[in-house]
Amino acid sequence: MITGEQKLLAVIAHLAYLLGGVGFIIAPLVIFLLKREDPFVYAHAKQALVAHVVILALSVITGVLCALIIGLLLVPVMAILWLLLLVTSIIASIRAADGRLYEYPFIQPLVDKF
Repeated sequence: MITGEQKLLAVIAHLAYLLGGVGFIIAPLVIFLLKREDPFVYAHAKQALVAHVVILALSVITGVLCALIIGLLLVPVMAILWLLLLVTSIIASIRAADGRLYEYPFIQPLVDKF
């Protein structure tokens, strides 16, 4: 049986990018580290953390390339990736609120290695 607290923590991990700044990395990381004994919350926090770190890394790379003028064509790609993160994290939050697990598309091999 999944409790309301477990569902809330999982939803917070997925929607942490709404906190702004580095909160979108810190919130799922803290939940991930503090709830290792809870398989439901741990799995959701792990998925969210890896997804947020991947999008952050891609954003930094695109930002550096844009500064060099090379990456201006990557700006629409990053916009699509952020939109994809928004949509998938909303889906993940809904699944977490329903007490179900969710795996982000495209990053599962990274999550499995982590």
